[in-house]
Amino acid sequence: MEMICKFVVKDGRVIGESIDVFENTLIVKSGSDFIGIPLENVVEVGKEKITVKDFDEKTAKEVGKRWIVEKSKPVSLEELEKIGL
Repeated sequence: MEMICKFVVKDGRVIGESIDVFENTLIVKSGSDFIGIPLENVVEVGKEKITVKDFDEKTAKEVGKRWIVEKSKPVSLEELEKIGL
């Protein structure tokens, strides 16, 4: 089930676009922020949108910040070699 590059909808309103799945959460670009919505809060995955139910917004922002830190870490030469680069 593809969950990346889809609009994320909560209460009938688009809140952002899905960009990654990280630590069992859906990472969503929402305005200038990144938030992490638990996968258990995903109600439906359609062709162009993902519908989610209520989630803890404070925790979602904290997960989004952890995702930025994790994805911003430099990649070692050994890791690049492992993936063939």
